Amino acid sequence: MGALREKFPELALEAGMVVFAVIVALGVDEWRESRKNAELADRALAGIAAEIESNRKELVEAGEANQALLLRVREAARDSILPEDLNVNFEYSLISASAWETAQVTQATQFIPLDRVQTLAKLYGLQALFQASQDKVMDFILSVGDLADREPERIPRLILGPLGSSVGMGELLTQVYDTTLARLEDGEG
Repeated sequence: MGALREKFPELALEAGMVVFAVIVALGVDEWRESRKNAELADRALAGIAAEIESNRKELVEAGEANQALLLRVREAARDSILPEDLNVNFEYSLISASAWETAQVTQATQFIPLDRVQTLAKLYGLQALFQASQDKVMDFILSVGDLADREPERIPRLILGPLGSSVGMGELLTQVYDTTLARLEDGEG
């Protein structure tokens, strides 16, 4: 028993050093994991910002043509111009959500501040609504055949609502893109 008492301080010191080494190793591992997660979040945010910028550019280019189309449709509805004279060329904006979807699938959103995730979720929700509004315009254009034969003068009035909604939502989405890009650049939500 006496030998054990003599060795106790030495054993306690060794046990303490082992515990300390384990704690340091766990801390280093936690630091590496945290750094890896932060890098994943940063890459995801960079991809999302690039996607938003690309979507914005696409939307602005198509929006200008669709704004001019909306003016022509309003005039045609007011003046009862026949659809042959109208030339309805709707510019469909091909906007993407792949960077946002990738961030969700890779679970990078877990490591992005909650206010940013909420801002991005709202943006992509609005983007989905905008795409649905474009689809309504395209559905109308693609299904107008029978109406064109029977009552062509009604076409401008009937397309006016879906087209106006799509153009208006495109303008709103462009503003949300601008606001979101500014907030991402400033490091805000």
